[in-house]
Amino acid sequence: MVNIPKRVLFVNGLPIDKGGIETAIMQVYRGIERRQLLIDFAVRKPETGHFHEEIERYGGRIFNLFANRKHNGNKKWNFAMDIYYIYSFYKLLKDKGPFCAVHIAHPMLEGFLMIAAKMAGVPVRIAHSNNTGIDDKQRLSLVRKLTRKLKLTICREYATHIWGCSKEASKYQFGKNILEDKRSEIVPYPVAIHNFVRNPCNRKEACLQFNIEAQNINLINVGRYTPQKNQLFLLETFKKMLNKRNDLHLMLTGPGSLENEIREYIEKLDMKNYVTMLESNTSIPLALSASDYFLLPSIYEGFGIVLIEAQAASIPCIVSDVCQPEPDMGLVDYIPLDKGSTYWADYILSKIQQPEDRKVNLTRLMEYDVSNVAPRMQKVYLEGIKYGQ
Repeated sequence: MVNIPKRVLFVNGLPIDKGGIETAIMQVYRGIERRQLLIDFAVRKPETGHFHEEIERYGGRIFNLFANRKHNGNKKWNFAMDIYYIYSFYKLLKDKGPFCAVHIAHPMLEGFLMIAAKMAGVPVRIAHSNNTGIDDKQRLSLVRKLTRKLKLTICREYATHIWGCSKEASKYQFGKNILEDKRSEIVPYPVAIHNFVRNPCNRKEACLQFNIEAQNINLINVGRYTPQKNQLFLLETFKKMLNKRNDLHLMLTGPGSLENEIREYIEKLDMKNYVTMLESNTSIPLALSASDYFLLPSIYEGFGIVLIEAQAASIPCIVSDVCQPEPDMGLVDYIPLDKGSTYWADYILSKIQQPEDRKVNLTRLMEYDVSNVAPRMQKVYLEGIKYGQ
C-alpha cells in the first residue's frame, strides 16, 4: 500500500523568499520526515520567491489566493480583498485538502483566514506571532487598526495553538495575559547549528572570497534592507567609528526596499571602500566566517534568529535593547538605541580594543537546532499535541 503523506498549509502572505520566517519554515521542511508530511504554502502575491523551486522539489505546492483575480494580488489592500481572501482560502482548503494543519505566520495580517480554517474543519490551527512591530508605509486609518485587532481576536478565538517566537512577540499580538492561556507556547526557531559551528572555510579564505582584507576588523549585519533593521543608523555609527580607526570593514546582506537609499547613503558618507553590500544569495555561514562582530541595531525585533546563527559561529553580537533576551546564548551585548550613534560607535570600538573571552551556552544553543525543533513541530502538525509535550 502506497503511503500518502499528510499536508500542512503554511500561510506566509508574501512569496517564500529569504526572510527569517521563510528561512525557519524551510529548515523545518528539510528536517521533517517528508514521507509522512509535506508543507504547502498560501501566498497573496504572484512573484516567485527564493525557495519556491526547493518547495516544489520536495512535493510542496504554492497557492496564490488571488490567482483568479485580474490584479493577481498586486493591488492596494482593502476590506473587500479581506473578504475574498477568506473565501479563496476556504475554497483552497476544501478543493486541495485535506490539510492536517494550518499555520498562520502573520496573524495581524492573515488572521481572518482562521475563520476559514475553522469552517473547513482543519484540526490543528496555529496562530504564530513572529515580531514585536510592523513596518507600515503610511499612518494607519482607524478602520485598518480595528481590522487588525479583529484579526487577532479571531485568532485567539479559533486557534488550537498560539505560538510566539519570544514572550514579547506573543504579548505584542495576542495581549499581555496570553502566556496564561493553556494554548500558548514559546516555540524556538529552527537553525541548522552545524552549518555555523563548522565554518565552511577559515577566516582568511572567507575574506578572500568577499574581496576584503583579513587583517581588518570585519563587522556584519544580516537583515533585509527595511526600516525595522535600521541600517541607516548603523552606517552613521560606522562612519563615526571610521573617524577613529580605518582598519574596519562592514558587510550588509539585504535585499530589501531600502537598498537604493542605503547605497546612496554609503556614497554620501564616502564609505564605498569600507562597506560591502553582499549579493542576496550569499552564504551566511561563509559571510560569518569572515566576520569578527555582529551588529543588529533593530528598531523592533520579535526574536532575531540571526543572533543564534552568529553565536553558533562564536561571533560576539552587539544589538539594540529592543532585541529579545531569548536568543542570548552568552555572546550578546544590548545597547539602548536612544543613546545615539556616537555612543554606539564608542561602545563597539571599546569592545574591539578590549575583547572578552566569553563562551556560548551550547546546551541552550542546541535547543534551537533543527534536529530538535523539526521533529517536534512535525508531531504538532500530525497529532495536535503541544510543542513542549
